[in-house]
Formats: sequence, C-alpha cells, structure tokens
Amino acid sequence: MLARHIDGDSCAFEELVGRFGPKVYGYLVRAGVGVMTKDDLFQETFMRVHLSARRYDPQYPFRVWLFAIAHNVLCSHFRKQKVRRIFTGWWKRPDKKDPHAECEPMDPPDSQPDTHEKVEGRENVRWLEGALADLPEEQRRVLLLTQVEGLSLKEAAGILDVPVPTVKTWIRRGRLRLARAYAEKESES
Repeated sequence: MLARHIDGDSCAFEELVGRFGPKVYGYLVRAGVGVMTKDDLFQETFMRVHLSARRYDPQYPFRVWLFAIAHNVLCSHFRKQKVRRIFTGWWKRPDKKDPHAECEPMDPPDSQPDTHEKVEGRENVRWLEGALADLPEEQRRVLLLTQVEGLSLKEAAGILDVPVPTVKTWIRRGRLRLARAYAEKESES
C-alpha cells in the first residue's frame, strides 16, 4: 500500500490508514493521551508516514516502522507538555474524574455475554486502562507495544531505542505492578 501511495495511487493511503489506523489509535489511547489530543496525534502520525514514505526501507517490517513513528509523535507530545508545565508551573497530574483526562473505555469482545458479564467486562477494562495509566511511562509503553500490539522484544527495543534486556525488565516490572494493583483491587472487593 505504501509503495502504491508513493507511485501516486490516490486510494492506497486511505487503505493504509484503514488497515493500520485502529491499532495506532488504540496505542495512543492506551498510552495515556487525553481525549482532546489523541485525534491530533493520530493525524500527526499518519502525516509523518506520508511525508517519510520515500525513506521507508522495505527490508524492515512496515508495522514496526509505523509504531516507531507513533512512538516518536507520542514522545514529542509528552516532551512539549513537560516544557509547558515548567513554564506555567503546572505539575499536577490531570484529575481522573475529568472526562477529558481519561481514556475512553473499550467495548468487550463481540460475543453474546449476558448483561452482568458485559458490565463486569467493561469495569475490568476501565480498571486495566486506569492501572496502565498509573504505570511509569516506559513500563506502560513497552507493555502496549509488546502485549497489546504484539511486537517482539527486539522490535519494541528498536522503537524505544533501548537494549532488549531493558525491555524485558520494564515488562517484568510493569506486570508485577499490575499484579499487585489487581491483588489490592480484589482484596477490597
């Protein structure tokens, strides 16, 4: 699709966004981007894909290249936010009760569970998204890339520009934090 886009096929880029857009959008949502910002970052990601299309090396997987771009857009966004906080003196995390500060809940799979299972499933998804948002940034991103997006450890390491053992450490620490948070949640129930 990218090669067709470079060659001038007017439908190829739309097909590319249709095929890979939902995964990129999901990555941005789960990475802790605010409701008002995720659409802008999504567009920025695919704008960079368009502008960088001729530099893509087909010997590497397209999906890894695409997520590297999405990751860079995300890092740039968070870096800009940090600079804004320094100049405005705003260091507080967004209020989780603010609808513009939290991720939108995902719908459960398209099976036919009963109402109780649907409610419980949505609650679990909301809890998991909140728990992911509470993880340190590097742990959240590496879990999203490897566990949600299905990238290999080597691919995630390349995107994050860290060695594979660091990726393994971040995954382990993230999983342990999630397990502790889940155990606390269950003990409160």
